Amino acid sequence: MKKCNLVFIALWLILLVVGACGSKQEEKPEGPSALEQEMMALYGENKVIEGEYPDSLAVEASNGIFVGERDSTLITFKGIPYALQPTGDRRWQVAKPEPDSRLVREAKYFGHTPIQWRSRGNAASLYPQGEDCLTLNVWTAAAGMRGAHRPVMVWIYGGSYVSNGTVNPRNWGDKFVKAHPEVVLVSINYRLGLLGFLDLSTLPDGKAFARSGNLGILDQVEALRWIKRNIAAFGGDPENVTVFGHSAGGGSISILASIDEAQGLFRRAIMQSGSVALTSSTEDCQSLTKRVLDATGAKTVADLQALSTDDIIALNNEVGEFFRFPERDGALLHKDPYSRFDGFNAGIDMLIGSTADESRYWIDAMGGEENFGLAVQLWYRYIAMSLNDEQRNAASAFLDVVPEDNPWPVAELLNDLMFRGPAIEMAQRHAASGGRTYMYYWNKPLKEPIYGACHGCEVSYVLNTGRQIKTGDEHNPALAAEVQQMWVNFATTGNPSTPAHYWPAYETSQRATMMLGDTIRLVNDPLKEQRQLIAPLMPEYISPIFSDLLDKAPWFAGITIGSLLAIVLLLVWLIVKLRRRSKKKSK
Repeated sequence: MKKCNLVFIALWLILLVVGACGSKQEEKPEGPSALEQEMMALYGENKVIEGEYPDSLAVEASNGIFVGERDSTLITFKGIPYALQPTGDRRWQVAKPEPDSRLVREAKYFGHTPIQWRSRGNAASLYPQGEDCLTLNVWTAAAGMRGAHRPVMVWIYGGSYVSNGTVNPRNWGDKFVKAHPEVVLVSINYRLGLLGFLDLSTLPDGKAFARSGNLGILDQVEALRWIKRNIAAFGGDPENVTVFGHSAGGGSISILASIDEAQGLFRRAIMQSGSVALTSSTEDCQSLTKRVLDATGAKTVADLQALSTDDIIALNNEVGEFFRFPERDGALLHKDPYSRFDGFNAGIDMLIGSTADESRYWIDAMGGEENFGLAVQLWYRYIAMSLNDEQRNAASAFLDVVPEDNPWPVAELLNDLMFRGPAIEMAQRHAASGGRTYMYYWNKPLKEPIYGACHGCEVSYVLNTGRQIKTGDEHNPALAAEVQQMWVNFATTGNPSTPAHYWPAYETSQRATMMLGDTIRLVNDPLKEQRQLIAPLMPEYISPIFSDLLDKAPWFAGITIGSLLAIVLLLVWLIVKLRRRSKKKSK
């Protein structure tokens, strides 16, 4: 690698360290933030009801009778447990259903948020957290609930498999169902981070924990089983279930569509900016396991089981930044996950897409525009280390075709490499194997030009929450109404067309793609040249995590330290030189 590249990398890491220090300072609150107060105001514990309860608000499920609350035209059920809680000796075990019960319980409050970092920008993290987090929520229209057979839409939130939760107002379903009472909406919590995706199978007593690297996915499977058994009591049709989600939620759905355990539990899938590319190899997963063992001194799963919940929270804060995506373990998740779209899941209708400027979501996390520009350059260099010559040439050619007015050509490459390319790869394979497939491309930008149509900007439109991923968005209500109708139509019939917009299925000759923005229009094979150039890179499953830069290239740290020393020496030299000049002038 050229010396200038090494200096470039070192300078960026210095900026990253400075930015991280700055963000930590921002995380020191003088008092509860407005968002934290909002979250705590929502908190409560659902209690067992002894005595009378309003029958009109009660639903009998397999594991109990749950009493919800009336909200205008809706009945809302929050915090329903869908499995035995993974506490005590059930930590790092596959979720199991609760036994049948006639116990009467409130369903007024959201369940605990899965354990994660507390962040002032992450609403769910500011709500009480716990290992007992396997709960779901149901929004259903009150009118005609009993005996109805409404399409069911199950929302799975994103958050890189390490953050977020159903309590986050961006994940609520109340406004969506008020606008579309013809559907029932469900949202689910699942284990995240070290409790949901830590591979313990290689430890001396790890045989009983062989699936621990994918527990968060198996939690989702158990939630879907509960929905299949019980959703009819809430007015839903158990034979017409659509799973939809964003980012890690979209990734989860692509995995659910690819594994034996989830077959028959849903009929349709909507994947928003998430794919099977957001997965990790067993080798990478073991690096996190080693880090956890080093941090705790544990030798066995039993040692880790002995940790208290507070210990787990502290451990998550210490090593959680070195997180892993779901594991391509060859047992639950295929080593070649794209291959499952070659006919295995052809019976599932799919709607798949991404946004125009996915990677710009991380501008703030990188400390601003300049740091972001340096960060994506480093990210590209890190990715390039795993590419062969042919793939590097394709990546270089891709950068050459990016329009000149794009301030970050490498960011455009990352958009396609991590999001649009995998979406197309899944869609074209699914379509070629006979699966009904639809493709979209979201290009409605945020108000602030630097963010463009960044990762997650479509979620507030889809769920009708009004809670944008960034502040200051000029919401387009006409776009929101049309997109929601498309999603509902797809969930109802398998076809997202509306009276205003005919949406043909995606296939590899025309590649019909619905462009969703202030103007909605159908385009065949948009950004064709970029698609063709990115295709050879798809088999690499490239899903880089920033912390891996230090893990996979240890010499970065040495370069950083050396550069810092060089800067200090340069500053000392300048100070000495300036003092000498000052003394000469005074004489």
